[in-house]
Amino acid sequence: MRHVIRGCLTICAVLVMSSCTPVDDFGLYWDKGFVDPALEGSWKKIRPAGEDPDAVLGPDLWRFTRSGATYSLQGINPVDETAGPNINAQQEADNEATIVRTLRIGKSLFMMQRDPASPEGTIVRYEVRRGVLNEYSIENGAGVAFVNAKYPTAKNITQNTGEGEYVVIGTFDDEVFRALSEIADNPRYWFIIRSYKKVR
Repeated sequence: MRHVIRGCLTICAVLVMSSCTPVDDFGLYWDKGFVDPALEGSWKKIRPAGEDPDAVLGPDLWRFTRSGATYSLQGINPVDETAGPNINAQQEADNEATIVRTLRIGKSLFMMQRDPASPEGTIVRYEVRRGVLNEYSIENGAGVAFVNAKYPTAKNITQNTGEGEYVVIGTFDDEVFRALSEIADNPRYWFIIRSYKKVR
């Protein structure tokens, strides 16, 4: 199960153009996270009118269940056996349960998501307003330009190597926190990747 989730997180970062920023290790910052009561419950993906249902990535339903100091997050996505092996594998991976804590950076909230048995995972900025959960991605060009200009010698927040251009995080340390603090509340660095409506 662990390798499937890791693969999902990596695929998410690469194929969704960094819609979820990959993190190798949340380090001490995992313990600085908290359980945001606004997330608890079930959330159904909002599909914009006239848009291809498959164009909006992510599970059809998120279910956040409180489990001590974390949420257990279950993605619920119907698996289409006829969709082809790559799509099918992604749908199955989306349905794997992970654990979630929230980290406040500036005035913004970030969802730290990982496999219970591994320090690696993803981080995504989010907000909950009037029963709608919006998830935000770093705008690739602006984010990479910021990191390269302001933190050119940083070890743990850098530009990816290989195909594409997006921000990646090694160990989530104080330097990573400072870097994200500079852009967390600036809308030019973020765009909504998907939205969910609270259903219960």
